[in-house]
Amino acid sequence: MQLHNLAEILKSACYFIGVLSVLVIAHEWGHYIAAKLCKMRVEDFSLFFGPKLITLGKRNGTEYNIRTVPLGGFVKVTGMEPEDAYPASASSVPDSWADLKARFGKQLAGLEADTVKDLDYSQISERILSSVSGSVGEDGRLSAFGKGELEALQIATGTNTVEHAYIEAILKGAGNVKIPDPDGYNQKPLHQRASVIFAGPLVSLLFGYLIFCVMGFTTGLPDEHDRHLAVGFVAEGKPAEKAGLKAGDYVLSVNGTPTDLMHSLAAIRRSVSPVDHKTPLPLTLEVVREGQTKTFTLTPNAETDYLVQPDGEPIKGKDGKPITGTVGMIGIGIDQVWRRYSIGGSVARGTELIKLEVTGTLSNIFSRNVKNNVGGIISIGRVINQNRQQGTNHVLFTAALLSISLGILNLFPIPVLDGGHLLLLSIEFIRRRRLSATEVYGAQMVGICIIGVLFVLVMYNDIMRMVKH
Repeated sequence: MQLHNLAEILKSACYFIGVLSVLVIAHEWGHYIAAKLCKMRVEDFSLFFGPKLITLGKRNGTEYNIRTVPLGGFVKVTGMEPEDAYPASASSVPDSWADLKARFGKQLAGLEADTVKDLDYSQISERILSSVSGSVGEDGRLSAFGKGELEALQIATGTNTVEHAYIEAILKGAGNVKIPDPDGYNQKPLHQRASVIFAGPLVSLLFGYLIFCVMGFTTGLPDEHDRHLAVGFVAEGKPAEKAGLKAGDYVLSVNGTPTDLMHSLAAIRRSVSPVDHKTPLPLTLEVVREGQTKTFTLTPNAETDYLVQPDGEPIKGKDGKPITGTVGMIGIGIDQVWRRYSIGGSVARGTELIKLEVTGTLSNIFSRNVKNNVGGIISIGRVINQNRQQGTNHVLFTAALLSISLGILNLFPIPVLDGGHLLLLSIEFIRRRRLSATEVYGAQMVGICIIGVLFVLVMYNDIMRMVKH
């Protein structure tokens, strides 16, 4: 029994990692292909995080890797770090040692003596300042001619100690300035950078839509017109399994009364004695299986859960909360009736579904009941595990929903998300100048804090759901 449970857990974990991996690859492929189209240099395309586990190969300057921490993935485009936005420059005159150090950093480690830190920059002549300005280009590097001129000035008579130290600092610093890659992200126009960021969420949305369309003429999609209760899966040892119900059956009637999904569920849950409200009563279910009508008789288990009205709506108390009591349970997972469409019908149904999912996701997030409408890793894992038992079509359908949600949520204007990057690019467009590395890092820290708080809240919500069930 323990080995069976372990095997089930491993299967669920594989499905969970597999589904998320496919969605991550699709999302990151959006960033990747847009970067390539904009002729940016892509250094790394990795599935998962952490140290490299397997290097799949290298092509056109991009290395493809599978890493060790099995969650997420990334595309590394050259020049995406904030400090890569501008080359260091020595063409303007520093007004202090701190200014000089800020420009050249570690390259000046050899000039740490107090006598050099405390240079009196007022003693640097216009001749030296002019020579330095002409020797260092806009890219922050010395020209060959400029380097020779400064070296000559170092040993020339008439150059004082302060000027000598200043020239030495420029030679060490500007000679080692990192030249930004012209194919780097930060060297490209704003519209190209924005397109690379937006491409990830866009492809996630399109990938979900593609799954819907392909499912329509292969595995089928939920039929929007047939509202009967379908059996998603049958729990082991429960009345439904003992009676012979199977996944894929759908209920035409309960105790001879034709019914839809919500009324079928209500009839099953309300199948307890009106005398003691505890003893389950037998049920007769008429179901359709592979085009044939079959009849099953079973007696539900008596379990404690919320009570429902005949239309399936929960019965609520004066405080507005659902009232619990004894209800009938037969041990099935609920589902909708699935139907295959023509290719044209699949596209039409896929279009309807993506519209419903986008509007539904946004309304759930911005509703007052958002706490009960969103879930995290734990909830996703539970849903995928249930889908695994229901069949491939359910796994694919959930993958499509998750891909669409991934695209929408990534567009939220929170720094570190794609929407946050687009927000910073919008600010750059409005200001008509780039944000400094300090400003970008500050925004990212705020974003990390927001994401961290949301992660904790969603995890807490998931755990509380598990405890209640």
